[in-house]
Amino acid sequence: MMRREAGKLRIAQARRKYSVTDGADWILKQCNSQLPMLDENILDYYHLRSQVIEAGKALYGEGTPQAQAWREEMMGHVWNQGSLVMLDRLSNYLRRHPRGPKHKALRSLRQYVAKRVNMTDYPTYRQAGYDCGSGPTESFCGTLTLRLKGRGMHWDKDNAESMMALASLYYSNLWANYWAKQRAA
Repeated sequence: MMRREAGKLRIAQARRKYSVTDGADWILKQCNSQLPMLDENILDYYHLRSQVIEAGKALYGEGTPQAQAWREEMMGHVWNQGSLVMLDRLSNYLRRHPRGPKHKALRSLRQYVAKRVNMTDYPTYRQAGYDCGSGPTESFCGTLTLRLKGRGMHWDKDNAESMMALASLYYSNLWANYWAKQRAA
């Protein structure tokens, strides 16, 4: 289905073709096998940030100013210089905490980032004009489903999918183009 829909969109002819995902192995595997024409697969900035927040909690405690400062420092490195700089900084913290829960949290974060280095070159992605976060897409999904969740509405699967397709056309400003092509066919 991914390949079929990408073909309908003529994604292979697009100037910029990339995914922004949560970094799950299975999603990347699907993107690589079903959408080999993608130029990049980007780790959603906010998913990485949530991993950094968890490590910051282990280091300094939940919601502490130190945890927030550490989070901003780490995310500043990855945002402005890339994840290799962040990995280097994490190595310094690992030396300071050679064992225990802090070490475990830092090691987990380092492994998470190291596995996704090729997905976290945010300075290069931003320079190329790529979005590095999935927020707009996730927000759009919420907006799209509002039509289906209206008061007193009940949908079967087929009609719900049809309504979502129509709403997608409308909200993506493709409504007129789509219907013009349908009339021509």
